Amino acid sequence: MILSVSDIQNGAPKQLEFASAVVVLGKNPDCDVVLASPKVSRKHAEIVIRDGTLFVHDLGSTNGTRLNGKLVEGEQPLRKGDVIEIAAYRIQLAGEAEAAAEKPATAKTAMAKPAEAKAAAPAAKADEGEEAKKARMFWASMESFFQPIWHYIENPAVSEIMVNGPREIFFESKGKLERSSATFTEEGVRAAIMNVAQFMGRRVNEENPYLDARLPDGSRVAIVLPPCSRKGPAIAIRKFSKEKLTLPDLVRFGSLNEELVAFLDIAVKLRKNMIVSGGTSSGKTSLLNVISTLIPNEQRILVIEDSAELQLQQDHVLPLESKPPDKHGKGEVTLRELVRASLRLRPDRIVVGEVRGGEALDLLQAMNTGHSGSLATTHASSPLQTLSRLETLTLFSGLDLPILAIREQVSTAIDLIIQAARLPDGSRKVTHISEVLPLTPEGRYQIQDIYRFVRTGTDKDHIVGEHRAVGNLPTFLDEIELAGFELPPALAALASQPGAREKIIHKGGAH
Repeated sequence: MILSVSDIQNGAPKQLEFASAVVVLGKNPDCDVVLASPKVSRKHAEIVIRDGTLFVHDLGSTNGTRLNGKLVEGEQPLRKGDVIEIAAYRIQLAGEAEAAAEKPATAKTAMAKPAEAKAAAPAAKADEGEEAKKARMFWASMESFFQPIWHYIENPAVSEIMVNGPREIFFESKGKLERSSATFTEEGVRAAIMNVAQFMGRRVNEENPYLDARLPDGSRVAIVLPPCSRKGPAIAIRKFSKEKLTLPDLVRFGSLNEELVAFLDIAVKLRKNMIVSGGTSSGKTSLLNVISTLIPNEQRILVIEDSAELQLQQDHVLPLESKPPDKHGKGEVTLRELVRASLRLRPDRIVVGEVRGGEALDLLQAMNTGHSGSLATTHASSPLQTLSRLETLTLFSGLDLPILAIREQVSTAIDLIIQAARLPDGSRKVTHISEVLPLTPEGRYQIQDIYRFVRTGTDKDHIVGEHRAVGNLPTFLDEIELAGFELPPALAALASQPGAREKIIHKGGAH
């Protein structure tokens, strides 16, 4: 059935399409159609398909339900053109009642779409896939529900939008946060949240006040409801970049330089295991995506993510995505399970979008048992802290392993750490490329920086600096030379100095 729902006071009619036999209307977030008004009962009324006929049924609401101006008593048949009134809301059948009633009852799907957007949208192609059709309908509904911030969603210069309750909205543009003058109403922000949850087939309510989901274009949305969010319903939208960054782009932006690109190219070709680390919004995923372009095209790559963000361009890529539990708490597929499954799918390389739990142990074991050349990201503020972070994450696996055994796994599995950071001027840069060395005799981690970003000053609120080789040669220097690769200029000059190779051997050699 297709329902047209409008707010008499604020207009903006929306069309909602359902494939279930019962549609519940009310202000409870669990309802199929959420009517955010204090005059609406928690579960106010329902529309039922029975024996090929549609009925409207008041559920004992406080203020009653009207059908064509008359109070509904018990259950009354519903036909196309009839108007249901609940507080300030008008609900009408927007499709043929008979056709809707004849559809078999299936798993419930809810999709909101503003009527004005429907008229403006291009006609769907006859061969349009179901997913593409759903996505098109969703974006039309987004424009209506997210009208106060829609210009930020459409603006390619805005990378993130943060709603801290109805009257406090921030956005990030060019790496800097700014406050917006836009505001939502309390009902408006809740309706927007319910629209997202309905599209994702998820529940977000007082019992489940948090939702983390991926929108059809790959953008991420996180939602937290009161009382956990004290300022009101909170939304954070991290937009998906439609433009694919390249290594020349990052060089042009100053995120790294040609010498670092040459070194990373050698490391990827030699199948060194690398972790891209950094804080929130430091550009880890974008950096990993760009580095992955250095992987040879003929190799089979398995990409494992919580939400699909990476866009690898090679021919043989198998993307895997974790699955949250359904509303009954069943059907969850975790990153750890996917990492384990990937080992039986004959990967040449494993790329993990973000390591954040017990899957760290499985990834480290894979790196140590022949799946070299793997890539992943994790949250950490320095290369040394990255190793401690991975150590902590392995403990989430639930296995009772000695700390020294875990550290040995970490230090032998990881070859290089690429540290990313967002600097105070909003720019994102690679601040370190560091090599992981064997543990000290006392069992402590040790690393050596190969390259660092060195800050030299400030020019009109912009940080000035350069990427430099800091005087350490990689322990796999012999491996580079035997493979026939040409060392980047700064490392070549360092390697030509007397005693340089003896220094490498003293540091422990290759893993």
